[in-house]
Amino acid sequence: MINQDEVFVITEDDILKPGDKGKGKGPRAVPAAKGARGAERSGAADETVAGNAAPSRAGRRRRNPAAASTLSLFLWGLGQLYNGDGKLAALFLSCELLILAFHYFLFMTWDRIRTFAHLFFVNEWELMLYASSIDFCVIFFMIYNVAQAYRGAEARGGRFDGLHRPIVSGLASLFVPGWGQLLNGQLGKAVFFLFSFFVQVYLVVLYRLSPFFRILADIEPRQFLLNRAIKIGMAVLFVTALSWLMSTYDAFLVARYTRRIRA
Repeated sequence: MINQDEVFVITEDDILKPGDKGKGKGPRAVPAAKGARGAERSGAADETVAGNAAPSRAGRRRRNPAAASTLSLFLWGLGQLYNGDGKLAALFLSCELLILAFHYFLFMTWDRIRTFAHLFFVNEWELMLYASSIDFCVIFFMIYNVAQAYRGAEARGGRFDGLHRPIVSGLASLFVPGWGQLLNGQLGKAVFFLFSFFVQVYLVVLYRLSPFFRILADIEPRQFLLNRAIKIGMAVLFVTALSWLMSTYDAFLVARYTRRIRA
């Protein structure tokens, strides 16, 4: 007689070789208490796995790439901090503070630096070239800071398709070219327009606050180089200003088009 409290366990051999009954093989009777304990252990294991998975999902909150890149655009490292990467945020913020301190030091002590450089046969024009090369590296680093915050947020929150708000995107690019493209989820366009904008700002600062014109006048008294530099600078400013308008129009148009498709 089969006891109702017994649980039969069917193994793989019982299925593959059903004719071997009576040879020590076949379903084995297991007491119901053992089966119940096994079920309890299995349920406890499932609860443990689910409990461990829940905090990990909670710890990886979705991040908005538009918000992260916007924060890093105005303050280095702030977007990385928003993404939960505190060490990288501290690195970017420290770099920004050092760069600002370096430029302030150059602006306040340029005459002393020029006098000291003459001791090593380095003229003022060469000093200006060195400083300009550093500034262009800073521009690329600024753009990398924004792009890294954007990609970091995408890695945590998935692909970003844009805000689909034409007015907001257009006004953002009118204020800072490339910002509206970030809000639209177009990082490639944003990098291009941001580079144009930073170059434009750099040229304005170079012409207005640096001794650039005086140095060119000292090098060539006939002012041929000075006039050539002014013409080249005006052409670059015109192109970057045109890209400013293109950025505004593109941000508004793309946001309106994607909103229609989404609707």
